[in-house]
Amino acid sequence: MPDQVVTRPAGPADLDALLADVTAGFNSYVAFAPEGWEPPDMRTHRAWEAEVLADPATWALLAEVDGAPVGHVAFIPARRQAGERAHWRTRPVIAGLAHLWQLFVLPDWWGRGVAPVLHDAALAEMRGQGYELARLYTPAGHARARRFYERRGWVPLSEAFNEDLGLPLTEYRLLV
Repeated sequence: MPDQVVTRPAGPADLDALLADVTAGFNSYVAFAPEGWEPPDMRTHRAWEAEVLADPATWALLAEVDGAPVGHVAFIPARRQAGERAHWRTRPVIAGLAHLWQLFVLPDWWGRGVAPVLHDAALAEMRGQGYELARLYTPAGHARARRFYERRGWVPLSEAFNEDLGLPLTEYRLLV
C-alpha cells in the first residue's frame, strides 16, 4: 500500500465520504453496462445507507490520503431474503456468513494497492468476529472487480439480475 494511505474505522459521520466512493464506483459501471444504463442516484439511498452504517453489527474501514477519502470497505452479517418489502433488519441472519457489503476505491486510486489492504482488513475482521464464510455480489460485467476477487480465492456461485441496480450480479463465496 502506498505510504501515504492510512485506514481508520468508518462510522455514521463518514456517510458522505462513503456515498461519494459508491457514486464514483457506480459511475464507472457505464464502461461495461448496457447502452442507456444510468447509475443509481445515491441520494435516494442515503437514509438506508445511514441506517446500515449506524447498525452496531456493521463493520467499516475508510482509506484516506492526507485526510481525504480514497476508498472504503464494509461488511454486515448476511441475512436471508424475506420478501421484497421486508425491512432489512427483520430478515433472519445467516449464522457464520458475513456479507461484504461494499468495497469501493476511487478510480484515481485503482491499481495503487488500496483495495487489497481494505479487502484483507475486512477478511481479518470477519475471522476475528468468528465468521466462517463470506459472500459478496458484484456486477457480472465488471471484469476488473471479478479478477480482483477471483485472484483472492472468491468463487462465483450464481448470477441473477438485480432490479435496483439494473444489472446482472454475480454472487461470490469465500471461506474465511
